[in-house]
Amino acid sequence: MSRLLPAELSAGTDRAPAPPAPAAHRFRPEVQGLRTVAVLLVAVYHVWIGGVSGGVDVFLFISAFLMTLSFVRRLENGTGPQLGRYWARTFSRLLPPVVVTVLGTLVAVRLLFPSDRWYAAIEEAAATVLYAQNWVLAFNAVDYYAADTSQASPFQHFWSLSVQGQVFLLWPLLLALCGLLARRTRQPVGRVAAVVFGAVFLASFVFSVVSTNHEQAFAYFDTRARLWEFALGSLLALAVLRGVSLPGALRLVLGWTGLVAIAVCGLVLDVQGSFPGWAALWPLTGAALVILAGHTGDPRGADALLTRRPLLVLGEASYAVYLVHWPVLVTYLVVTDREKATLLHGLVILLASIVLGVLVHRLVERPLRPGTGARAVLRQLGLIVLCVALVLVPAAGARVVLDRHAQEAAARAAVENPGAAVLAGDLAWQQDPAVPTIPNPLVREGQWATLPEKCDDATQDWFGDHVVACTALPVDPDAEVDAMVVGNSHAEQWLPAFQRVAEDRGWNLLSAVKGACRYQPVETTDETECQELIRLTDQYIEEQDIDVVFTTSTVTSTDGPGEEIAPGFAQLLDDLDERGVTVVGIRDNPRFSFNMVTCIDQDGPDAARCNPPREQKLAPQNPADALEAAHGNFVNVDMSDWICPDGTCPSRIGNRWVYMDDNHMPHDYVVTMVPAFAEQFDRLAEGRAQSLPGG
Repeated sequence: MSRLLPAELSAGTDRAPAPPAPAAHRFRPEVQGLRTVAVLLVAVYHVWIGGVSGGVDVFLFISAFLMTLSFVRRLENGTGPQLGRYWARTFSRLLPPVVVTVLGTLVAVRLLFPSDRWYAAIEEAAATVLYAQNWVLAFNAVDYYAADTSQASPFQHFWSLSVQGQVFLLWPLLLALCGLLARRTRQPVGRVAAVVFGAVFLASFVFSVVSTNHEQAFAYFDTRARLWEFALGSLLALAVLRGVSLPGALRLVLGWTGLVAIAVCGLVLDVQGSFPGWAALWPLTGAALVILAGHTGDPRGADALLTRRPLLVLGEASYAVYLVHWPVLVTYLVVTDREKATLLHGLVILLASIVLGVLVHRLVERPLRPGTGARAVLRQLGLIVLCVALVLVPAAGARVVLDRHAQEAAARAAVENPGAAVLAGDLAWQQDPAVPTIPNPLVREGQWATLPEKCDDATQDWFGDHVVACTALPVDPDAEVDAMVVGNSHAEQWLPAFQRVAEDRGWNLLSAVKGACRYQPVETTDETECQELIRLTDQYIEEQDIDVVFTTSTVTSTDGPGEEIAPGFAQLLDDLDERGVTVVGIRDNPRFSFNMVTCIDQDGPDAARCNPPREQKLAPQNPADALEAAHGNFVNVDMSDWICPDGTCPSRIGNRWVYMDDNHMPHDYVVTMVPAFAEQFDRLAEGRAQSLPGG
């Protein structure tokens, strides 16, 4: 993470005699070694185990600990916070290795990654140098625990640096406020700071626990849910500054207890759903114990291990190693088309990351280390501006080019890219190899369907902390029918079709969907976040008198034709029928074990792997057909003939790509199915006229 300790390491540091207690003013080699342990834990978990190791939390904790030590000492000495100098020095130190890593990663993405990932990489590269990557990931509903790391962003690990950068802006302001309050109240700075950071700790910790329980995927990247980790580091620094004297034997026990606690955190705790809530106390407590134990000088102490020269040297380059290890791993997985690294390949990845990290440290980070003197601040500010510009300028240019290509293709689309319209049989059209297929795989923007307006504040508030994609048609107070789209992204992708039906019939339409949260009876899912969202959705349908619900009725499988009725769907039909709600259920589309865009890039759009037989992806008959007779409130829509026509599930139809990843259809293809959907719905509605409101 940040440069937390001095660059120069004095010879013989690991043999220094132990002071009676950890001194607040001196170089702490055990903390340097602890940083090495943390970065190795992070890398090992990323490469082989997956999930959370607690290493990043230790990094964040240490950064606040050392920053608070430095600031409080200056305030107590009357030096003042010198905010401008601090910010200029800090970010001019942090940004150069970030920019080198970002630019190198962009080159790798351009040369080695599927073209559909270029656009997102450009956006995330810009977010990285602006220290906003954590919010981009949070609002994009990224799953940090996803098993398939090859599909992750090569910039995903920058979320923690973004959080840290935001705290490096906020913490000095809080510390300066502490100094001001101390002067006004004539209280010691440490006492005032303890109150301030104690309040930050309590508020953020409560928020973190609650938000982790309700919306863990968002909370993981949420700065507000992480502030308590920094506050705890600051509180420890204040305790150390006051002087903590512990017996030597106790310090030996504390050091090893803390180090072991950090090492086993990811193995002992259920990190899958508990970070960054209460579970993050485990690694932070471990780090605090190691720091309180300090440098004992006893060969039996944990610090004897942490202060060995290899760990100290690697700790010096740990920031750069952290920066490069994730892009190296993701690039390897993309190139080899693997979900996880093998043991041998993982060792090579770790070694390569260490070598690259050391090179970045010695060739970039160390030579550009901020200097001192009257002109130092100006040089540092100039370096910051240069670093940001080196990423933002080419990123903006690349986005302009990609957007222009997409606009040009869209202008020709009606004639050259008819999509599903070619299946209607009344269009004379032939594939022209010279005409590019749309949507442009480089541009994902606009391919996730929405309704024209955002939901009003009352509706947004109804779903609370849940990150729900909530959009609507303009409300017509005279409409006789209120309809609602619920479920996951497979319901969301059909919004253009649902919108057409609602507009044709004069219905109000609201969409409140969340990726990976299928609408089903609460007891039929084990996902805690989805259970709460389903309860809120049920209450909304009940209290707002929703008449029609649009959702998916079946679930397909990535492996073979394992299509089945969605879990609990029959019970759902019964429950909603009791409330007088009609359910429009649409058959699911195929899912694949690979990214279809990658398949097209690697094998070509006409390759057999990219155009599997229908019998391998869908059941011979729509499983939901079995529910029609017993459920009069069920309108059973099946668009599979427009997705898998003539016995094949092709990669493109009418010169439009049918998929934008391994299971989602892009807006540009779905809109070409809207006329067929509307025609089928009208036909089905005639047979369900008694149950379907509004005729």
